[in-house]
Amino acid sequence: MQSAINFARKKPFDCFLAVGGGSVIDTAKAAALYANNLNAEFFDFVQKPFGLGLIPDKTMLPLIAVPTTAGTGSETTGVSIIDIPEKQCKTGIRLRCIKPNLAIIDPLNVMSMPKNVAIYSGFDVLCHALESYTAKPYNKRSPLPSSPNVRPVYQGSNPVSDVWVREALQIVANIFDNLIDNLFR
Repeated sequence: MQSAINFARKKPFDCFLAVGGGSVIDTAKAAALYANNLNAEFFDFVQKPFGLGLIPDKTMLPLIAVPTTAGTGSETTGVSIIDIPEKQCKTGIRLRCIKPNLAIIDPLNVMSMPKNVAIYSGFDVLCHALESYTAKPYNKRSPLPSSPNVRPVYQGSNPVSDVWVREALQIVANIFDNLIDNLFR
């Protein structure tokens, strides 16, 4: 991730385009944030206890996300997951200002995923869908969204999340038998 941040700081880019899975989109979020906050150190915006959890002076540069997998939902959140191998942990940057400005979601992008990536993505979708049942409903959040129509799709009590749950369960139902068979061969 540091390499992407260093590259992003070399030139005055107008915006960033992330085409890939959740890790690619998360890396682009961080690059777009740090490129516009030139004096920030890497751990300044990383959540505590691993980072300082600071609020940036400037928001990130515009980011367009084009997901090629269907698992993380990174194109819909203000979270960038960071793997820190030397500390053997995963942590992240959690700021509303790093949510992509635009997500272009084309279901045909996922048609070329390898089977194992599709399986893992399906389980990731299932986990996110189940999370939506335990998340705070939009009307209990602070600050309160102006209407249910503008709340994030991953928040609980959301009809879009309900569709994701059904779709995720269908995906799991379709692949579960094969997955179990493959695990015990």
